[in-house]
Amino acid sequence: MVKNWDNNHIPESKLNEARNLVEELTNSLKPFAQEVEDGDYANSVLDGVFPIDGIKFVRFNHYHLLMNDSANLNYYVTKARSELEMEFFHYMAAEEMNHVNGLFLLTDAMGISRKELMSSYPNSMCLFRTNYFSRLALYGTPGEIALGILLNFPVWAAGVRKESAGLKKHYGFGKPVKGTDKLDTDILDRFLSATDEETSGFNEKAIKIIARDLQDNSSKTKLSLVAKWAVQTEKLVWDNYYAQGLKYAKNK
Repeated sequence: MVKNWDNNHIPESKLNEARNLVEELTNSLKPFAQEVEDGDYANSVLDGVFPIDGIKFVRFNHYHLLMNDSANLNYYVTKARSELEMEFFHYMAAEEMNHVNGLFLLTDAMGISRKELMSSYPNSMCLFRTNYFSRLALYGTPGEIALGILLNFPVWAAGVRKESAGLKKHYGFGKPVKGTDKLDTDILDRFLSATDEETSGFNEKAIKIIARDLQDNSSKTKLSLVAKWAVQTEKLVWDNYYAQGLKYAKNK
């Protein structure tokens, strides 16, 4: 029997079950994040041997990821069943536009115009990843969506950690942007500087949304599959950056 709990009145036992599920999935999916961090693209940028045009290719796809994620997040708001869920997805949608503005600091520093960004087209793995989250917008529950977002972050952070370090060490980036209090690598750095308090607060809101959809073994299985797909599609994006970025740079 499905229990229609309000997010703010979920039994502690159910919240603990959701916390345990997130912890279990986080641990089981860690290898994907590690593979991204140890991948050819991240290591090549860290070592300063990846061509700058290939890095620009990544930024074009990064732009499309953010714009599609922004559209998805705004749609997720319409699926909210409570004030907490609406607040969570509204916050995420607003943050995504902040990320777009952060990306512009880096693309400006790379000499990429807005026209170039908007006229570019995402590669297949970028589309695969964004289309999966669009599928969640249509068919997923708020709990499935929140879990997918939560588990996706560590994979993304694993890649940008080395990318940011390499851009600063070898490519001349990481400089202050005039008229702001930010570096041009802000879009990469912001995921690495989040405080434990900020992270735990965000995670706990996600837990409450996940717990509402954690009803039985069937829902647990579905939630787990959503998390795995969210992580795997993110990893495929990073895997593709190396070969496709080199190909793009060679054809420039």
